[in-house]
Amino acid sequence: VWHRKEGGSLSEYLFAPYFIEPYAVGLAVHTIGWREPPGALRTLKLERIERVELLRDPYEIPGDFSPDELLKDAWGIWFTEEAPVEVILKFGQRVARRVGETRWHRSEQVTVLEDGSLLWRAWIAEPQEMMPWIRGWGADVEVLAPESMRKAMEEEVGRLRGVYERTS
Repeated sequence: VWHRKEGGSLSEYLFAPYFIEPYAVGLAVHTIGWREPPGALRTLKLERIERVELLRDPYEIPGDFSPDELLKDAWGIWFTEEAPVEVILKFGQRVARRVGETRWHRSEQVTVLEDGSLLWRAWIAEPQEMMPWIRGWGADVEVLAPESMRKAMEEEVGRLRGVYERTS
């Protein structure tokens, strides 16, 4: 396959698809499979595949491959071999009820605080994948952990400030 990376460069891989996963974010479709290089499971966004050449070499999906197991800690489709990371978010009163009425992740734990705000925590494979969802809540959510996500949100706020200061 010839797959265009997010930055725009085109890469050529040998790819053996194991699983196709529709992804609600952006109404996209991804495929998970064995990719050479690097000789490991990887995810490719189908919309970025520009060319496919069918090879005659057969392959078998390993009997122990389980997409449910692979994605059990994922927010969506990003998986890792590392241990999941605890994400802790505090949602303000204005959205606490709406957040609390939906089950967002299998590992989530929700606590309603005395002031009506909501403490949300979950163990996520790759927390970066959550960032668009978190940004969508705007000032109604605060990232408490991990520190790397909190710093990323602080940097985002700085960039937003710069955008709006230039236009006002």
